[in-house]
Amino acid sequence: MNKPVFGLSTAHIAHESVRQAIDTCCALELDGVEFFTREYTVAECREIRQMAQDAGLFVDYHAPWDGVYNFGQTPVDIAFDRLESALARTHLMGGRHLVCHLGLFDLAEKDGRNRALDRVLKLTERIVPALEDTGVMLCWEDNTLCHDPNPLGDQPYDFAFLFSAIQSPYVGMTLDTGHAHVTGNTRAYLEQFGNRVYYLHLNDNNGIDDQHVAPSSGTIDWPELMQQICHYGAAPCFGIEFNEREVPLELPFLRSLAAPLPWHW
Repeated sequence: MNKPVFGLSTAHIAHESVRQAIDTCCALELDGVEFFTREYTVAECREIRQMAQDAGLFVDYHAPWDGVYNFGQTPVDIAFDRLESALARTHLMGGRHLVCHLGLFDLAEKDGRNRALDRVLKLTERIVPALEDTGVMLCWEDNTLCHDPNPLGDQPYDFAFLFSAIQSPYVGMTLDTGHAHVTGNTRAYLEQFGNRVYYLHLNDNNGIDDQHVAPSSGTIDWPELMQQICHYGAAPCFGIEFNEREVPLELPFLRSLAAPLPWHW
């Protein structure tokens, strides 16, 4: 793939049905839709697959991140069951990317971050054969300290730990531009893991809070960022994470930045 494509997260669409979400993405002239965190039923997943195919949209799925989906602290056997079910949903939807948060670590536990990362590593190693069988890419998302004092994925070390141990091309990263802007790690993520960045969440903020605003309302330098994304070999696969009302104005701007760049992913 070397053509930039843009979808929209259902977290930012006012909708009461799968059909309404898909119709909104078509009306906004998007290329795809990311279904966000619901544990969709088998019937719903099949419905998504068929309707998205009929509409010519790609599909991605963002798994839940709390409760047993807190992969940093949930026992590996239980976490694997949840991750496997999220993968099954993605596959049934016809999805390309399964976006997951790494979870949290125990602040009171000695060496809590590394212990939590080791759980995630074991979990990831177990799911790789199923990823390779289905062709779905597991994309671990970067995080910030905005919501919790103990997140995994708020620093490059966490991804270096995982990617150095797991070479499968079906395991990579979702770079959330807003999260990375807050942590100040955007350039570091791209320099170190550019060819493992398979998917990007596009949103902006003031550099302090995880606001999920549109590019025209934040402080990211978007022309420079888009050039860096291309330069370091990330995939031009973008999921918009700001309100649907802003898309008609912002999408042409984002397309204009991405279209002339020499994507080689």
